[in-house]
Amino acid sequence: MRVTLVAIGSRGDVQPFLALGAGLRERGHQVRLATHADFRELTREAGLDYFPVPGSPKHYFESPELIKALRGRPSIFRLARTMPRQTAAAAAEAMAQLDACVRPAFADADLVVSSVFNRNSYLAEPPGVPWALVSWYPNTSTSAFPAMGAPKLPLGGWYNRLSHHVSQAAEWRMCRPIVNAYRERLGRTPLGVRPPFSALEQNRPTFCLQSPSVLPKPADWPVTHQMAGYWFWDREWQAPPELVEALENGPAPVILSFGSLWPAYPENSLELVLDAVRAAGRRLVVVDGPGQDDLPDGVLRLHDVDYTWLFPRAAAVIHHGGFGTGAAVLRAGVPQVVLPIFVDHPFWAATMAQLGVAPEGIPGASLTRRRLRGAVAKALGDPRMRERAADLGRYVRSDRGVERACETLENWAGTARDSRIHTGRTR
Repeated sequence: MRVTLVAIGSRGDVQPFLALGAGLRERGHQVRLATHADFRELTREAGLDYFPVPGSPKHYFESPELIKALRGRPSIFRLARTMPRQTAAAAAEAMAQLDACVRPAFADADLVVSSVFNRNSYLAEPPGVPWALVSWYPNTSTSAFPAMGAPKLPLGGWYNRLSHHVSQAAEWRMCRPIVNAYRERLGRTPLGVRPPFSALEQNRPTFCLQSPSVLPKPADWPVTHQMAGYWFWDREWQAPPELVEALENGPAPVILSFGSLWPAYPENSLELVLDAVRAAGRRLVVVDGPGQDDLPDGVLRLHDVDYTWLFPRAAAVIHHGGFGTGAAVLRAGVPQVVLPIFVDHPFWAATMAQLGVAPEGIPGASLTRRRLRGAVAKALGDPRMRERAADLGRYVRSDRGVERACETLENWAGTARDSRIHTGRTR
């Protein structure tokens, strides 16, 4: 089977596709990954064919207006209003240009697997081959819990489902002019006011990349929706001897990782974190972050490091609440401190606290010395939190997320192929 994976976004968005691609390749499939040039070498390291997609996640957070908005603890809809003003036609043109670069990656593919970031372009023009969707957070309507960003109220299932409808309606109101402008370019009729997301996901695999021990699959989700574990890529990564020595020469350190969102945090964030870690009697290891000259003495900085190797050696991990980093901490089985910024970060911060593996999250815009000292002290000093993190880590490590996803895609692609043959339809 020839599979094309499409991953647009930051390292955390792309890494699960490296895991899935490596899993499919090991099962004998030919896999190409369409992604940014930033991840060309990682794609090749995973043994996948690379297909270029324009743009770079390094440039996403360089806009001063965007950084200012991120530091204000925005919702996704408030954040959208801070983006450069574009007419629907101009936005549709940008979508069409990106789409034109990605579509050649579908050539000769038997199956396409894309993140939800491609959903709007598929509403305008489906890939033309069997395809599946991947989401980092639960965005399908359910009565089990409210929509991401909606307040948790003790009103039962009707409120939870209503919150999803409201959230999807708000999202579609924002996206509909752009999608319809793109459809007009293609000579297609416009879509109506009813959100089309559920119909788009119907009768095709949709993967929500969560461990069932973290977030069980709701009973009212479609049978085609899968929530069966994270997708981890176990690289053949060898730590330099000097790094091993530095980490093992003393008590386990605290790791700080804000991914690509470092610019969104207050300028004194590193100072506040270092103060809290030192107050707890620990060392600090920083992954990337501000310029080398800004790092105090005694703080170790790492760049391209494998979280699977690093996080189990930590006493705790402080991070932004991104899906990929949070999953890696859960797998490592150590406590975490979450400092959310936007979109799904507050949702995961609340989830980690509810699971008992993290103290209550502190929004990046609300960091204070007192709050951060308290959170770090709790993560390091609460034995129940450490035990709960270790227990949950064992469950997460036992999941067969990639394997089950490969099985699902193989079965579904075969069914879709047989259906085209029996009905006389071909690509």
